[in-house]
Amino acid sequence: MPEDDAHVSIHNRGFLYGDGCFETIRIHRGAPFRIDAHFERLRSALEVLRIEPPWGSEDLRQAAKKVVEANGLVEGLARITVIAGDRPTTRGMATITSRALPEIPSQPALHVATTIRRISGPMSQVKSIARGAEAVALREAEAEGAFDAVLLNEKGRVVETTARNLFLISSGSLQTPPTYDGALPGITRGAVLEIAARAKIRTREMFVSLDRLRGADEVFLSGSGVGILGIASVDGRRMEAPGRGTRTIQEGYAALLDAEAKW
Repeated sequence: MPEDDAHVSIHNRGFLYGDGCFETIRIHRGAPFRIDAHFERLRSALEVLRIEPPWGSEDLRQAAKKVVEANGLVEGLARITVIAGDRPTTRGMATITSRALPEIPSQPALHVATTIRRISGPMSQVKSIARGAEAVALREAEAEGAFDAVLLNEKGRVVETTARNLFLISSGSLQTPPTYDGALPGITRGAVLEIAARAKIRTREMFVSLDRLRGADEVFLSGSGVGILGIASVDGRRMEAPGRGTRTIQEGYAALLDAEAKW
């Protein structure tokens, strides 16, 4: 249906309390990248939230395909949002939308958020629609002229940005914050780890301090919308973007998109 005809009750718990979760899926050449991995993460998130899923995976697949085809989307994003009903115990409801890829600045900068902390634990593994903390951090970053904000956890360790996983390269070694520090197990993040293993790049999931981040040779983000995005500066410190290591990951990701985008 046209988006102007779609409505949600003002009594819905998703609207009132941010009670729900979502998945954003990369569409490449008219087909989704690793849609089954997204379905599995959605299933896990709904279990954590104790929301009964309204549709099975195959129903979601077919509905998403109809939305993508109806909008003639070739390169872009499809989003599946599942929210609780009007009462906590009612079955959830789902919406599927699609949109173009986001615009990316030529020299993307990061700002380390000072007002917000990401709390590690089960909820950090859920792609929740309750994005108040991330919204505040992003506003802080935009006020500093940055593309995105780096989030720290309660221990002061680097976790990710407001909507993307974070990687850094130092002395040829690839490093990324672990999920137990609060990083979301991103689908594109998983692809990066596979690409690095195949390219025989030394890789470690390890806690990342601010000093380590700011002193890195290269920094890049991963996400369905940005793919693999080289970062030009962190809190004003300049770095090559994209650097040699980042370009290697970008090339591997482009090949994976071609090979694994399918219904």
